[in-house]
Amino acid sequence: MKKNKISKNWINKQRRDIYVRQSKVEGYRSRAVYKLKEINEKFKFLKNNISVIDLGAAPGSWSQYISSNLKCNKHLAIDLKEIEEIKNVKILKGDFTDIE
Repeated sequence: MKKNKISKNWINKQRRDIYVRQSKVEGYRSRAVYKLKEINEKFKFLKNNISVIDLGAAPGSWSQYISSNLKCNKHLAIDLKEIEEIKNVKILKGDFTDIE
C-alpha cells in the first residue's frame, strides 16, 4: 500500500513539474534537455562541427536537442535500453563498457 502512495505522489509531482509540461509542448522526450541547455548556456561547450557521444542516452532528449540545434560531424547515442530513431544520430543498443 505504501508503494502505491509513493507512485501516486510521483505522478502528481510530474504533472505539476513545469519542465515536464514544457518538454511535452516543445516535443522533447524528457525534461533532462533543459539541464543540457542550462549547462551549455553557462559553459558554451556545444559548437557546430563537433563529434558527440551520448552515453546512457535513453530516452534521447539530449541527442534530440543536439541533432536539431547543431551540425555534428558524428553523433552517436548509446544505451542499454531501446531508443526511438533520431534524425542524424547513430543509435547503438548495448553496454559502452563492454570491450566487444
